[in-house]
Amino acid sequence: MLTQKEIARQLGVSASLVSRALGGTAAGIGASAKTIERIRKEAARLNYQPSAAALSLRGTSTGTIGVVIKNFDDPFFGHIIAELQALAMAKQFSLLLTGCPPGAGARVDLRPLAKYQLDGLIIAGSDFSPEGLDDFLRLGLRVVRIGCGEPARGVVNITVDLEHGFRQLVAYLIKLGHRDIGYLGDETPSNLRREKLLETALKRVDLFARPHCFIRARSTTGAEAGGEAMQTLLQRCGDLLPTAVVAAEDVLAQTALRVLYERRISVPRDLTLAGVDDVPAAHMTIPSLTTLRQPIPAMVHAAFEQITVNGKRRHSDIFLRPELIIRESSAPPPRRNDDH
Repeated sequence: MLTQKEIARQLGVSASLVSRALGGTAAGIGASAKTIERIRKEAARLNYQPSAAALSLRGTSTGTIGVVIKNFDDPFFGHIIAELQALAMAKQFSLLLTGCPPGAGARVDLRPLAKYQLDGLIIAGSDFSPEGLDDFLRLGLRVVRIGCGEPARGVVNITVDLEHGFRQLVAYLIKLGHRDIGYLGDETPSNLRREKLLETALKRVDLFARPHCFIRARSTTGAEAGGEAMQTLLQRCGDLLPTAVVAAEDVLAQTALRVLYERRISVPRDLTLAGVDDVPAAHMTIPSLTTLRQPIPAMVHAAFEQITVNGKRRHSDIFLRPELIIRESSAPPPRRNDDH
């Protein structure tokens, strides 16, 4: 790696002068503007990059942010990674990416990241506490979570107001004419929260879900849980299916669509189906999926701001609102034999 000493040797000046010129303090010791400009141009020509370790020792930003991903298999997190990388490049930051390997009960240990002298840490994923996080918090590192989590001193959660989102979704389904609404989810903490929020949204408008139409799959893998939950719903309800079903995640809705296709149940002619998240593939399913879009660009910007802002930062959680995205998978309910 090119050092300031080598730049100094190339120009025939002292290393301390190069350091001050690149750090913006050379004018204070009497260096001429011409000399300062010559040093900076040479550093740019040689593509000089300051050492992160050296910057850290001086108490200066290293321009490096750690990112911990809860689940690399989930397309929702792929969208977050893409937004983080785009913003990091625009702001001239580097990302150090880690996360849980595939497998039930997999964990990630953050302590090996300590050697990289991070400016901050972004945790992507709800109800997820990596090992070693407390060590970083004790050192005063700025930590932001994109998602929900137990309140922790020193951690700011960037959270989506899904209570508002489910109210929007229920109001839209009622406007279409739906009164019998089911649910597909699993037993993960985030999906249990979403199940409760949907129940609450229904009760607010005097709609009460049939308990056997609210399904929790035993599998916690989205690719399996959606199909399992839809199979269970079909078995329990028979010919008396709800007219609309909300899946806790788009990934569950997509695999539920496959089951409905195999059973020759048409969406949305026979059944309206909606999801949550607006993963990148949600608009490509057949039919395209009505969903609650999480504002990922805004979440990522808020996370960056909390880590990179100078001076005092917020210590309370930040709530952003989702957006209802209406697509082909939703329509008025079908007429039944007992309709008048």
